[in-house]
Amino acid sequence: MTRDQRRLAAIVSTDVVGYSRLMGRDESGTLAGLKAHRQALIDPKIAEYGGRIVKSTGDGLLLEFPSVVDAVRCAVDIQRGMAERNAGVPAEDRIELRIGINIGDIIIDDDDIFGDGVNVAARLQTLAEPGGICVSRMVRDQVLDKLSFAFDDLGPKTVKNIARPIEVFRVLLDATPSDSAGRPDVKGALRRFRRWWPAAVASTLVVVGVGLWAVMPQLWKAARPAAPPAMSIAILPFTAPGGSAAEQKLADGLSRDLTAALGQWGFATVAAFPTPAMPSSRADDLRGLARELNVRFLTEGAVHREGDQLIVDAQLVDAANVNQLWSERLVFEQSRVANDHTEIVKQLNRRLRDELVRAESRRAGAVTLDGASAVELTLRAAHMEGTASNRLAAAIEAGALYDKAIKLDPSYAIAMVARVDNLHNQLLSTRMDAAQRERVLAQMDELSQRAVAINDKYPAAWYARSLALYRLSRLQAALEANAQYMRLDPTRVEPLTQRAWLMLFTGRAPEALDLVNQALALSLSNTFETAFALSTRCAVELRLGRYEDAIADCEKALANQDSWFEHSLLAAAYAQAGQLDRATTERNRLLALRSWYSIADDKANEVSDNPTYLQQTESHLYAGLRKAGVPEN
Repeated sequence: MTRDQRRLAAIVSTDVVGYSRLMGRDESGTLAGLKAHRQALIDPKIAEYGGRIVKSTGDGLLLEFPSVVDAVRCAVDIQRGMAERNAGVPAEDRIELRIGINIGDIIIDDDDIFGDGVNVAARLQTLAEPGGICVSRMVRDQVLDKLSFAFDDLGPKTVKNIARPIEVFRVLLDATPSDSAGRPDVKGALRRFRRWWPAAVASTLVVVGVGLWAVMPQLWKAARPAAPPAMSIAILPFTAPGGSAAEQKLADGLSRDLTAALGQWGFATVAAFPTPAMPSSRADDLRGLARELNVRFLTEGAVHREGDQLIVDAQLVDAANVNQLWSERLVFEQSRVANDHTEIVKQLNRRLRDELVRAESRRAGAVTLDGASAVELTLRAAHMEGTASNRLAAAIEAGALYDKAIKLDPSYAIAMVARVDNLHNQLLSTRMDAAQRERVLAQMDELSQRAVAINDKYPAAWYARSLALYRLSRLQAALEANAQYMRLDPTRVEPLTQRAWLMLFTGRAPEALDLVNQALALSLSNTFETAFALSTRCAVELRLGRYEDAIADCEKALANQDSWFEHSLLAAAYAQAGQLDRATTERNRLLALRSWYSIADDKANEVSDNPTYLQQTESHLYAGLRKAGVPEN
């Protein structure tokens, strides 16, 4: 019996989005366009990175690479190149690719390849958004320390003809790859997004989560506007195709409860769908429904059972062009959700609201300021802070937009929360004299009190209140505000990580470690949550003298974002562990990002006088920084 020829390889599967539609509209033009893309961009990139075209399927390619790092770099270059080539092309005429990447043991048959690894790559490709890349966990883990691309954890997915769920990660293409030495890229916009201790939380809350309960109902108390308002959505009735009456009842309940959950704290404008029937002619009727309900987005879903599992599929659709912006497949053991589907609603609610804010944040960059609503001004400001290369200048300009939003709508708590975080970032981004510092702290205090007074059921208002209180060194009051935050939003990571910092400040490092471990055990929805939780654990472990653990966590955090804070912790941890060469490298990276940093400067920002915390910080952090050569003053 002949033995199969096998080898381990990185497999890349590509597909043209809407190929049949494009061919139906303009067969000759589509073929010519695809040929031009291949000749000018795709084929040269494959050759540049040492890949091999296994076969072409007309609308797609199957590729093989000996290096997974080169496979990912090639895919990113191709998608970025396609985006540039599509600039100015009408959306309906663009040739866009989806790409999936996997590592697997392949069987070679002449020039073709087969095997489970190939099938997984093909399924990952179908999960990618237009212009996007999805990879398996093995791919993400292999390149995480070698490339500085950020990854968004999409969770386990059940796909056709694959027995086990696939853990899927989306490549965030806005992050710039590192150079050949693996040096983190400090210019990558997404990797700048979070900057300092608990202040980093609100950056995510603003662009990915602030506003998750954002648009207060009174924003829409006037007559219906001519165009749908920002953050407006309708939940279409979930279906149970081919299912039992019990499954349809569950689907109806999910539609109803998800609508209620999204609107619980005034999040967005959530329109109730008026009939139990789905539209018959999908594109035209979905657009008509959106116009009737005056919403920008629609959510569809379906429920079915497979053996002992309940499968829930959901997707977010941009009603203007009926493009799918996001899809999710959640898998539950039936025994867990047979009598209570709270967990299903909770997960769908969390994922959907994050994706809705992501979609609106992408739109925010193009919003003109004239006639912009308070919501649009706030999203524009947050987008500016998250993508600008000059952080301080962007924070100052964004602060003016937040102030304008608050003036436009004095009851808009979201802008107040965002402004509190913005002020905190300014506080930590420049040296202020005592008078300037006092003014900033007073403004944070006043705005956070107003946000809580306007809507004490809005979780992020309590985040902002806790942040202002701890900066004022009122740690017990900050803990109480954080407890409200945790009670109102138990599904997210940020309340736990904020509380971990407060535990650390009050001398309870072991309790802080327990909290951040709980946070990391949750399903983290984006790389910023992951990085912040890891850097928090790094800071706690450092003060407990667990230097090797601190090094491991800070290195992982830096793989998701590049921040001076992680470099300062890593410099101290390396020095305390006796790795002085690496400590020196981290010190240099720290001072490159924050030239005026010193131990005295760090102490000036101290908020705690707890003796246990001060002793831990002096013995482990500051002693390590001195060994690394960080200036004292």
